[in-house]
Amino acid sequence: MGLLVSGATVAATGLYVRVELGGNATPGMLLSTGDNDGPSRCDGFVNPQYASVPGCTDPDRTVDAVDQWTSSFDGAYGLFAGAVVGYRFSPRLRLEFEYFYREVVFDESSAIIAPSGVSYVDIFGAELPKAEERLGSAAAHNAFINLIVDFPLGRVAPYVGVGAGSADARLEYGSHWARAIDPALIETAAGLPNEEEVRRNLAGTVSLAQSTLRDRLFGYQILLGVVVVLNDSLALDANVRSARFSEFKDGGSYLRLRSHESNLRLDGSEPVV
Repeated sequence: MGLLVSGATVAATGLYVRVELGGNATPGMLLSTGDNDGPSRCDGFVNPQYASVPGCTDPDRTVDAVDQWTSSFDGAYGLFAGAVVGYRFSPRLRLEFEYFYREVVFDESSAIIAPSGVSYVDIFGAELPKAEERLGSAAAHNAFINLIVDFPLGRVAPYVGVGAGSADARLEYGSHWARAIDPALIETAAGLPNEEEVRRNLAGTVSLAQSTLRDRLFGYQILLGVVVVLNDSLALDANVRSARFSEFKDGGSYLRLRSHESNLRLDGSEPVV
């Protein structure tokens, strides 16, 4: 809902401004994540004999070539606030530059699902008691150009509009993977020549990520609303909008990877992102 100031009369042409305040609803989110980590048995911090394990020194560690997983989150609600500078060319046509800020709070954790459709906790059983991702808040600063067509009916004017623009978006993201404390439960080490050593080194380790991810998105919106003229310089504008944006994408490093730095090698030669 907004308040139009100056040039409020539907028949008048010229410059106007509008301030907006309302609510924001974001639908459920599917988060797709990947990294270029190697298998735990190939981790030089965990397995000093990794070089003797088949596949552990293969060169292809691009993100798309290795692990991929998903997690899903419910929809969320939050604040919407903005401001508009527009110009009315005729009683039926106007053009707007719009800035608005939107924020929602997910505050939710979700199980990490393997490409097979099964959660990693179910796949690894007692060895992996926790594998989850978390979303905190999501927010965006948006800038749009809107073309509005009015249908004046006296002091009331329904309207439709379309707009295109961009959003500088941020997302508070975290993940938490935890191995069992008991070395006897670490089946990942089974069959290795130094099996007991790897069991001990891997038991109780955690992999943690926590960061604010950022991306610039491009999108469009459709607006439906009605302007009610209060006097020659003031009007009330109530509207709803549906906005669609390009895919959000960003990344970073782990805070801790199996309880050590975000790297597969002690010499820092194979960083994990």
